[in-house]
Order: sequence, then structure tokens, then C-alpha cells
Amino acid sequence: MNRLVIAIREENASHQQILELLGVQEESIRRPASEAFKAATEELEVELKRNAQRTARRERAVVALAVELGVAPSAATVGSLAERLGPDGALLAAERAQLIELSQEVGRLNRRMATLVRLHRQVTRDLIQVVLGSEDGGDVHAGGSLIDAEV
Repeated sequence: MNRLVIAIREENASHQQILELLGVQEESIRRPASEAFKAATEELEVELKRNAQRTARRERAVVALAVELGVAPSAATVGSLAERLGPDGALLAAERAQLIELSQEVGRLNRRMATLVRLHRQVTRDLIQVVLGSEDGGDVHAGGSLIDAEV
């Protein structure tokens, strides 16, 4: 059980880190060419790669505890194992609840960041269309446009 609790704690810490990095990204995307955005994006990529390893470690710990408790590993979940452990599973249940909460928050912030990026992209496209668009209303993104760089 201790390995599973530790694995979930590591995932919770990772999710906390991801939330912080998403917050930095969200704040910095509002400022053009921000170094903070670039740094947060790079750190986020590293954290997400590590998160996959943490998830695999948790899954192995679930299987090990399931085998120890005589439960079919394919049917075991953290919640079912915590319930099966009774009062001894309280810590595991608390860590599981925190992991669920953090995972939901990470998902919410990810969706929010995706929306901000889409809006930013659309505003940029619209601005380019207004500034460089042809007088006939053709889409500047549909083909090449000549720009006098000496102007």
C-alpha cells in the first residue's frame, strides 16, 4: 500500500506542478513574445513526459497491491483497493481524492489554454486579413501575398 500511496503522491505533486506551469502559460500568453511563456512551455513538456512514467509506476503499484490482497489485477482500482483495506485505506483514499481533484483542474486549465490559443490565433489571422487582405475581400491565407519590404 505504501508504494501506491507514494506513487499517487508523486502524481499529485506533478499535477500541482502542471497547474502552476499552466497558470504561468496562461498569464504569459497575454503578453506577446514573453520569455515566461516559452520557459513554462518547455518545463510543461518535461513534466508531462515524466507524468507518463509516474502513471505507469502507479499502475504497477495497483497491480502489486491487488495481488497482495488476492484481487484480480484487471479488476482493481485505487478506489476499490482503498475500500477493501477499510480503515487502513484511509490515506490511500485521501490521496486518490486529491489526484482526482488535481486531474480535473489540470483538464480544466488545459481546455482554457487551448481556447486562449485558438482565440489568439484567430485574432492574429483576422488582423492579417484586415491589414494585408485584398480589396476584393479575398482570403490572404488562401495563397501567397507580395509585400513590399522596403515600405
